[in-house]
Amino acid sequence: MVDSAPINQSEIALKVNQFLEYLQVERGCSPLTIRNYRHYLSRFILWMEAQGIREDLKDINPDVIRSFRVFLSNLPGENKAQMSRRTQGYHVIAMRSFLKWLLKNDYAVMAPDKIELPKVEERQVKFLNGEQVDRLLNAPSQSTIQGKRDKAILEVLFSTGLRVSELTKLDRDTIDLDRREFGIIGKGGKARVVFLSQRAADWLIKYLNERDDHFKPLFIHHKGKVEPTTSGEKMRLTPRSVQRMVKKYSHKMKLPVEVTPHVMRHCIHPETRIFFQDRIESARNSYYKNDTKITGIDFETGKIVKAKIVGRQSHISNLYSVWADGYELVCSNAHRVFTVTENGIREVKVTNLNIGDYIAGVRKVDFPGEKIVDPEIARLIGYILGDGVVSKARRGVIINDKDRKNLEFYEKIIKEKLKDNARIEKNHGTNSYILTYYSEQFVNFLFGFGMNVHSNQKRVPHQIMNATKEEIVSFIAGLYDAEGNSFNAPRFFSSSKDLLKDVQILLLRLGIDAHLLSRDRTVVLPQGKEFRHMFYTLQVLGKTDQKEFIRLIPTLKSKTIKDINTWEEEKLPVQSILKNIFEDLEKDGKRGFRYAIQIRENIKSSRNLGKIVPMKSTVAKFIRQIEEFGYKGEKLKILKNIYRAKNLKWLKVKKIKKLPFNRYNVFDFTVSPTCNLITDGIISHNSFATDLLMAGADIRSVQEMLGHKNISTTQIYTHVTNKQLRDVHEAFHGKGGN
Repeated sequence: MVDSAPINQSEIALKVNQFLEYLQVERGCSPLTIRNYRHYLSRFILWMEAQGIREDLKDINPDVIRSFRVFLSNLPGENKAQMSRRTQGYHVIAMRSFLKWLLKNDYAVMAPDKIELPKVEERQVKFLNGEQVDRLLNAPSQSTIQGKRDKAILEVLFSTGLRVSELTKLDRDTIDLDRREFGIIGKGGKARVVFLSQRAADWLIKYLNERDDHFKPLFIHHKGKVEPTTSGEKMRLTPRSVQRMVKKYSHKMKLPVEVTPHVMRHCIHPETRIFFQDRIESARNSYYKNDTKITGIDFETGKIVKAKIVGRQSHISNLYSVWADGYELVCSNAHRVFTVTENGIREVKVTNLNIGDYIAGVRKVDFPGEKIVDPEIARLIGYILGDGVVSKARRGVIINDKDRKNLEFYEKIIKEKLKDNARIEKNHGTNSYILTYYSEQFVNFLFGFGMNVHSNQKRVPHQIMNATKEEIVSFIAGLYDAEGNSFNAPRFFSSSKDLLKDVQILLLRLGIDAHLLSRDRTVVLPQGKEFRHMFYTLQVLGKTDQKEFIRLIPTLKSKTIKDINTWEEEKLPVQSILKNIFEDLEKDGKRGFRYAIQIRENIKSSRNLGKIVPMKSTVAKFIRQIEEFGYKGEKLKILKNIYRAKNLKWLKVKKIKKLPFNRYNVFDFTVSPTCNLITDGIISHNSFATDLLMAGADIRSVQEMLGHKNISTTQIYTHVTNKQLRDVHEAFHGKGGN
């Protein structure tokens, strides 16, 4: 069996050597990847030599490739059985990559796409549970310097997200342990700053304190006799030795799966609102709390289901603001959301989103909530948050309103619920009135709810976000009494975007869809000066949502929202699925389908197979006729699942904007088993890993999940590297370990 056999000097061999040099120098591939490619391509060249085939580029043709694949299928593997189809696939990957490189360099060779990858049986994805991860992380013995080194390696990898090749290149004098940071030149020659956690720094210090050598590398070998003249580079650990170390501990702990890396980093803003099973938390709070009970969505049924956070990560990133039909998600450009493709609902990177694409949102996420205050007090809090001032100096609350009846309504709440008196008087020189309520105790209570900030920094109190349905209905009514305007549609106004995003999420708890909009506004101050600032509105646009708002929210302004503004019917972006079904029907000889659709349903089918997104009622007609024509393919099941998913809504991307700075603190989460979570009303992909540990899933499945364009890139990532270690680390810390 050929391993890293030397390549002879035929034309193909010369080009292979150049290709390997390209992978090393220009692509920055790891030594392990280059070794694998050399192994697979060497086997092909030696086979050609054994078959007496000339080894010129023009001799690589479909017949030769076909014969080589037959040879591979009969070649014994490591256990004297036939080589697995997966291993055969690696040979094909290498050949396709080589041919693509040749074409790129203007050599006349066969098209790489003519070489099909072998189909392999998909294996079940498995996870390590917290107890298993705990065993792995505690595997290194602390009685030896090697054990301390291995522990430090694991902690540094977990803390930083370094590649193994980057970690082994680190030197002692490049690490600032006081500031817990260092610089690194990564893949493609890109420089970045890497930050150590306190825990990683502590374990690194413990290891370095054990060393009494002069060697420059941060991590070195500790076996055998060392001569005084031995250079530090000879003592430096290699990436392969780190990989073997991980595998050794995995086997030592008798873990049920092989540790293989699989990471996709997606990052969300600290204030992103995440739905747990019993409350709403910001991403920042979710990261620091030990609760793992989160909610996700089952795309097959469209229902909200229980899930679990099994990993957490925090790091520095740039951020983008994605606006889709009135919902905003602030995240990195590597974050993934969900869209509809010809194969159903699939994840998509923010960097690959285009204006006009549709992404998945959620209609309603409800939970019982916790009783906080009397609903009438919750309404008073909402009213004060909208139009009031909480003054510590005056030990009171001051509320302005043009309508005296509104103030009288809340004066009554103060009298009945707080057993106290407030005073209403005319605001001299204006058309408004002032309600003043002096109570140091109540002011302290409101300060405890975070209601002592400027107007553009206002937020819905965290306690109210997680209160009972009765309390949030009353709170919204109070805020609407202060900030609402019902011209054409129920809407809130505020200079605080986060306040309205909070209200938007509260409305989702009630199953009401509201759209957030922003605009520049110029205000003329009393002194005559113009003041320009951003202003935001939150509008309830859908006809059904407006009716539900009127039914649920007992606002004093209800008389002004009786006239319902009709909003267009819901759309389902399923054109690519419909197009595939149409093509399947026509291949089966059922060419009358398009005519039948037009005659029976009065639909010109071609309009809904391209850019025009069909209405939900139109999709229902398509489904009816597709079934009438006897179609039973998998694509119809996918189409029907999307149609029936009552808790899913599809949001059209309107704007994607990069935020001005490049160093935001962001948070990642790993969720099992849904691989998704609900973030600011938008469904986000399982944050930085599809699965913690993959037990040998076939290369094509991994490629699809990673979103790699080139399957050879996926092959690189399926070797044991530090990325898997970070996943394991995050699973452990998700359990609250120390």
